[in-house]
Amino acid sequence: MKKIKKDYNNSKIITDILQYNCKKGANNSVLGSILLKEQKSFCAYSEEFIDPISDANDIEHFNPDLKCSDDDSYSNWFKVKNKVNFRKRQKELEFKKNNISFDDILQPCENDFEEKLKYIVGQYRFEESSEVKVKNLIDFLELNIPEKIEQRRNFIIRKRKEIEIFGVSPEDFFSTLIEDDITQISYLRAIQEEFKIDIWNMIPELK
Repeated sequence: MKKIKKDYNNSKIITDILQYNCKKGANNSVLGSILLKEQKSFCAYSEEFIDPISDANDIEHFNPDLKCSDDDSYSNWFKVKNKVNFRKRQKELEFKKNNISFDDILQPCENDFEEKLKYIVGQYRFEESSEVKVKNLIDFLELNIPEKIEQRRNFIIRKRKEIEIFGVSPEDFFSTLIEDDITQISYLRAIQEEFKIDIWNMIPELK
C-alpha cells in the first residue's frame, strides 16, 4: 500500500468547500469523482484499478468514528472498491469489540507513511512492526493475509516473465501497459519496490 497523496491547497474538494452529505440517499457523486481522479482510479487500500462503470466503489471514511461528525474531512475520505469497504467494515466491528481506538492506526496520508509501513522485497508483504499504529494498520486493512500476499506474488512474477519475454526495461514495459491497458496494473507499492520504478508518477493524471 502506498501513501495516499492529498492536495490540501489545490484539490477541488478544498477550493469548492465540498462536504460529504450524510443524509440518506444523498448524492455524493461529485465528491467521489474527485477522489477517484486524485487517486488516478486506483483503490486506496487494495491498489487495484477501479473502473467507475463496472466496479462498484464507495467513498470510504478511514476513521469510521469521524463519519458525519464535525471532524470528518478530506483527509478521512478515500475511494475504494465496494468489496474492500465491506471487509473493512467487518474489521471495524472487530476493532471496536477489542477496544482498539481508530486513532491508533497509521493514517494513509501521513508524511512518513511509506517509511513506517515497510514493504519486504521478494516476500510480497509488509514488515511486521512493534509500532502500534503500523501493526494495527496491517491488521485493519488485512495487508498481510495469505491471499493478498499470494495475489501480489503472482502479479509480480507474471510481470517479471512478461518483461523478460519482451526484452524491455521495467520502465518501458509499464509505460506501455499504462498506455495500452491500465486496468492490468495493480499493487502499486509492490511494483515500486520490486522493480525500483516510480510507478505513481508514470501514471498520467485523469482528465
